[in-house]
Amino acid sequence: MHPGKVKRQPANVVLADFSREGEWPFLKALESGSGSEWIVRTKVTNRLHGGAVKNMLRMCWYFLFPLAIVFRRKRYGKIVGWQQFYGLNFAFWCRLFHLKKVNDLTVMTFIYKKRNGLAGSLYHKYMKYIVTSRYIDRFICFSKKECEYYASDFGVDADRFCFVPLGVAPVKDMDVADDGFLFATGRSNRNYDFLVDALSGTSIPVKIACDSYVGQHIPDNIEVLRNCYDDDTFRLMAKCHCVLIPLEHLNMSSGHLVALQAMSLGKPVICTDADGIRDYVEAGKTGFLVPNKREAWLSALEYLKDRNFYNKMSDVARKAYDTRFSETVMYGRISELING
Repeated sequence: MHPGKVKRQPANVVLADFSREGEWPFLKALESGSGSEWIVRTKVTNRLHGGAVKNMLRMCWYFLFPLAIVFRRKRYGKIVGWQQFYGLNFAFWCRLFHLKKVNDLTVMTFIYKKRNGLAGSLYHKYMKYIVTSRYIDRFICFSKKECEYYASDFGVDADRFCFVPLGVAPVKDMDVADDGFLFATGRSNRNYDFLVDALSGTSIPVKIACDSYVGQHIPDNIEVLRNCYDDDTFRLMAKCHCVLIPLEHLNMSSGHLVALQAMSLGKPVICTDADGIRDYVEAGKTGFLVPNKREAWLSALEYLKDRNFYNKMSDVARKAYDTRFSETVMYGRISELING
């Protein structure tokens, strides 16, 4: 090295799948905790859902974008896979090519769901090949039960799976009202077929915002919105009576993002009683946790007809969000784990 020349420390990087505007508080928290530079590398894939072509393109980018990062890995110190498959496939390529480990790698929002048949067997082998590699230092999970389940299922040390309660940005600048309709949104692990069956034959208006749901025999009281994103989704959430989160697999962490967004607006939630959601929704206080049985969901809706009960649950939900589930608290916890 040239005399007097200071060797520049490698930057740390977050791999994201969405476009950002303005400053990202997550970066600020990471920089504050590490005292070093953090940057973002982005390949937008979060809109590539619905239809075979979009799904195939999304899967291709899940592999190609991390491969590009692998070629530049020595430029970076710590890597955070905000999109979990960006982090997972970074580790996949490193193991496949038998590369020297040079990065501290964190995989965010780790979710694994077993699949059936030959495709499911191959998917499990692919995931185990990655998870058991030495290239991933920690997995961030948003459910305590998931941490235990993944460690047991993949046969790795439990301390590699770290539970951090999810925190979200508040839904701001929305006109909050109660226009009487029920609202459901989200893709991961949703059981909208059950929801449609449960609420068919009623006069209750329901709106489902999901670009990947293609239901059969949708009744007149239910509307499926396949082109509803971002602020349009939040406007509907702000105007609804309550938010519905029907889940399919009970041991899979999902639904908590929508639940917390609803809580930030003071909207009660009715959700399938599942392992992961219990870390966020307090049954009977901030929402309802019920089995996927029609009578249970209709009974929860009956309780919400009592305006005093409804208002109390709304207030408690909003306070729970403010004190426990803000993104500021979450970012601080993640930064502490990553930066030691």
